[in-house]
Amino acid sequence: MKDLFGDKVERAIELLRMYQPKDTPYYGCFSGGKDSCVIKEIARLGEINVVWHYNVTTIDPPELCRFIKREHKDVVWEVPLVPFFKKAMTEGYPIRNIRWCCRVYKESRAPIGEVMIFGVRAAESPRRAKRWKEVSAYTATQAYVISPIFYWQDDEVWRFIKSRNIPYCELYDKGFSRIGCVGCPMSSNRAKELKLWPHFERAWMKLFEDLWHKRSGKPQRDGRRWFGDRHFSCWMEMWEWWLNETPLPNDDECQGILDMYS
Repeated sequence: MKDLFGDKVERAIELLRMYQPKDTPYYGCFSGGKDSCVIKEIARLGEINVVWHYNVTTIDPPELCRFIKREHKDVVWEVPLVPFFKKAMTEGYPIRNIRWCCRVYKESRAPIGEVMIFGVRAAESPRRAKRWKEVSAYTATQAYVISPIFYWQDDEVWRFIKSRNIPYCELYDKGFSRIGCVGCPMSSNRAKELKLWPHFERAWMKLFEDLWHKRSGKPQRDGRRWFGDRHFSCWMEMWEWWLNETPLPNDDECQGILDMYS
């Protein structure tokens, strides 16, 4: 291992051993992505006591779900009480800076006090590099998170996968650099994803249509017209704005986005 990765694998294992809960296993957060596959293998190599959990969002790619079922039969599927599109009828559609879905379907699902293992890495984004460390406090579950590959680069992740012959989701071989919820506003390839999975595109469009019929023409709590009514003439215009991240038709963009969730 040291020939390929220096002491990073050993460091990751030692980190997990150092913070291993005494009486309970780790709560392993497994998404099915490449980083999750790596931390799961590292925990196996270190004989770490962990139970892996996959938080079902109901809008993950079908290839990813099949991969987890086929290659990771030990992973516990945590199924939400309310599917995403039903929940979105009360919460609204997510946007980049208001992603209620991450909180509901991922961040707050672990039991209170559980020590968790994440596959988060600093190289993924400046925001993650600033927010997380190898050991981080996690207020959502009043516990802390261990990120054993926090300082790994992308090429190190892939070299580890290849060197250990670790199975990974086929979508990476189809040009995907990240795998997550279909239609996620953080994705730069939403249009491509929705064309690839047209049943999700239909579901997203139906959400926008249903939200329009539910909220259009009804005043907000402050008495003002609803966000959609002020900026668009129909739900299709609102859908195109969201999908393509085009500027709003007038200047009160920040206030308009806040109003959408009023």
